Amino acid sequence: MSEKKYKVWLNGKVVRPEEASVSVFTQTAMRGANVYEGIRCYWDADARQLNVWKLDQHIDRLFQSMKIMRMETQFTKDSLKQGALDWARANEFREDVHFRLVVYLGDGGSGGVRAFKADEIDFGAVIFGGPRRHQHALDHGLHVAVSSWRRISDDVMPARVKAGANYQNNRLAAMEARTNGYDDALILNRDGSLAEATGAAVMMVREGQLITPPVTAGILESITRKFVIGLYEKYHNMRVEQRNVDRTELYIADEIFCCGTAEEVTPIVSVDRIAVGSGKPGPITRRLQELLEAAARGKDPAYRKELTPVY
Repeated sequence: MSEKKYKVWLNGKVVRPEEASVSVFTQTAMRGANVYEGIRCYWDADARQLNVWKLDQHIDRLFQSMKIMRMETQFTKDSLKQGALDWARANEFREDVHFRLVVYLGDGGSGGVRAFKADEIDFGAVIFGGPRRHQHALDHGLHVAVSSWRRISDDVMPARVKAGANYQNNRLAAMEARTNGYDDALILNRDGSLAEATGAAVMMVREGQLITPPVTAGILESITRKFVIGLYEKYHNMRVEQRNVDRTELYIADEIFCCGTAEEVTPIVSVDRIAVGSGKPGPITRRLQELLEAAARGKDPAYRKELTPVY
């Protein structure tokens, strides 16, 4: 790929992309030993301001992931929050942006995979990303398949942790789907119920009721999922039903969509080549797209506190 590379924040300093290197001897390079967050910034052309969406919540979840993974990093929440702002300012973005904030395990020496304490292994942090433009799928929807791969479970690799190593599970499902002519995949958990898509939470509408798998179904505890649930309950005056979802329910749903920081609210218009509803994005999906867009761009005063200005 020949995409432009932007400046990188690495361990407290903003450096040129060609200077942003990590040793091959680190645990993150050898074993995917890292946790991370994917975060969005939205450009407000009227105010000439770039705002980070839900920065505090993302950093809180990052530290939850570190706690579960027993990562005793020297970085504080405030230092990483400041790092994100410093990185965005250094790149002088004037458009929508998506970036990753990664905390990783470094060289553990002879301790190898067993090293996790601060006096046993080095820790590092890096922030990188770039512009993220409007995606075709937001308008037209995705054609997905139910993967033959099952979702990792909490007693194997905790799915609620946003760890780099976990995403090999997602990658296998995504590659299978693309090889078979689909845009993406839906993954079932080991009990045969719906977990999530390869990089986002999943919700469906049946008879006007919004339904989504619970956080105990082997899903990442998605920040966007939680926010969309709140939007639906506020503006539709109905509770979201959080329960197990069978595969065949997807075939008879009126609407399905996936949601996440990168995906926002993206319609799913077919599953296993069976049309979802009319085969086009439905009215509840479209309404939630509009509500999320208004909130993330500061157009809804109720959610402006969720925005952190860069400049």
